[in-house]
Amino acid sequence: MEPKTYSDMTKDLKTESAYLQFLFPFMLKEDKVELFAEKLLEDDFIFFDLKDMKQQDAFYGGKKIHHRTLESYFMPNIERFLFPGSYRDKEGFRRFTNNQKRDCLFTSDRLVTEFTVDSFDIFLCPFHIGLINIRVTLPDHMDYSDVLFFGDTFRVLEPIDDDEETVRIECSGESHKLVKDFIFKELSPIMRDYIDEDEGEASSYFGSLPFFIDERMYVISQIALPPDSRVTKTDLFRAGQLNGYDRKGKPFVGANNPDYIDRYYTNNVYDRWGDETYYVMSEYNFACVTRTGKEFEGQISSQMYGKDFYSLLLFFYYKIVLMKLTHAHAKLDIEKDQSSTELLIVMITEFSAKYLFPEVNSSTSGREISQIFKVNFGIDRLYNDVKKTLASLYQNQDKLSGKRNNYLLQILTIYTVISGIYGMNLVISDWKGEVKWSKLAHYTIFEYLSFFVAISGIIISIVIGMASLKSYLRERKSRRKKI
Repeated sequence: MEPKTYSDMTKDLKTESAYLQFLFPFMLKEDKVELFAEKLLEDDFIFFDLKDMKQQDAFYGGKKIHHRTLESYFMPNIERFLFPGSYRDKEGFRRFTNNQKRDCLFTSDRLVTEFTVDSFDIFLCPFHIGLINIRVTLPDHMDYSDVLFFGDTFRVLEPIDDDEETVRIECSGESHKLVKDFIFKELSPIMRDYIDEDEGEASSYFGSLPFFIDERMYVISQIALPPDSRVTKTDLFRAGQLNGYDRKGKPFVGANNPDYIDRYYTNNVYDRWGDETYYVMSEYNFACVTRTGKEFEGQISSQMYGKDFYSLLLFFYYKIVLMKLTHAHAKLDIEKDQSSTELLIVMITEFSAKYLFPEVNSSTSGREISQIFKVNFGIDRLYNDVKKTLASLYQNQDKLSGKRNNYLLQILTIYTVISGIYGMNLVISDWKGEVKWSKLAHYTIFEYLSFFVAISGIIISIVIGMASLKSYLRERKSRRKKI
């Protein structure tokens, strides 16, 4: 049934300003990550360094984030990899930012508007996860429904359903029918060479993650309303769900039941500073809807581009990696691919020990907002699945290791018994000094047996030793590439 307009929706709600960010993950080619980092620097991307105070107002469309506040916001064990000090730090979230400042035109059947791309981020993260982030500024005084519609439509990389809105983006004299073409051709043409599109199997959009089902970017939005605006629960529901217009071009709400909207408000809205500022979290959008006025706009922008953005980024990353580990287990043939089983155990253990922490900051509001992120992204559920996977892998590993050890022990026992019964001295004396092969013709059957046991034992020992060394070196190399 098509959603109907709910009566509690505020009519003709206008915005003073709107700033949106669009976040999306992709897989990096394992053998080209470091080359990608070098190429980004050559392509006018700047490595984000928290100690460089000149970057505080360099990427945010005239807004400013405070690096010292951002650095002290997170726990030390989180801060060390969230803000690495060097672009060569493979264990950190390496952020490369390009100042775009591009004025573009968005055209669709329901909305025509200018917008500005302030900057474009590419994050290189552990476990070969990449993230893009696009910062967009919309014109002042847009309709509330227009802002939500733009966010909902622009985040679609490539329309799949027939009823999805078709758009056109004009920028730098070029016109693009697909948002993914706009990203590749305008924002970062070098990206495609470093995206592992083979991971996407049968998917139709770039950098597909076979375990990431949503083919749309995640939206982070800051919507400033006039101070005298009235904001209802339905308005906040629409922000969380990015409910812009229905098929007839009218503002709509994706729910008819007031009780449902009340429950949604309870579970998804952080209203500590209501009724002036609200934070809404959903699987599509993290929105700050505020009517505090111009004097507080910079402070809220600093939080949305800084502390709140990195908090969301962290839990978004948790979700992607946990889904990747679960997917890797589903593809695993434990009986045939023992090295991949061991690698998956190492990956799960490494992620749990180094990156996944129950507390990411010490402030009250930070913990409360983080809890909303954790619940909406289903982090606890995903992590419990991964813990069960790890326990299952260990059990299977013990069984298979036991079988291999039994087979090896049987072989060694056979050799030991035969050698003990017949004694290696039957032929060993013939190997002293220069070997006289002519004596082989005069061996008895027992001497031939002893000769075979000795030679085959030496060969098997060499083969087992070389295979173990080769397996060890291969696993070390694979671990470095995968993590």
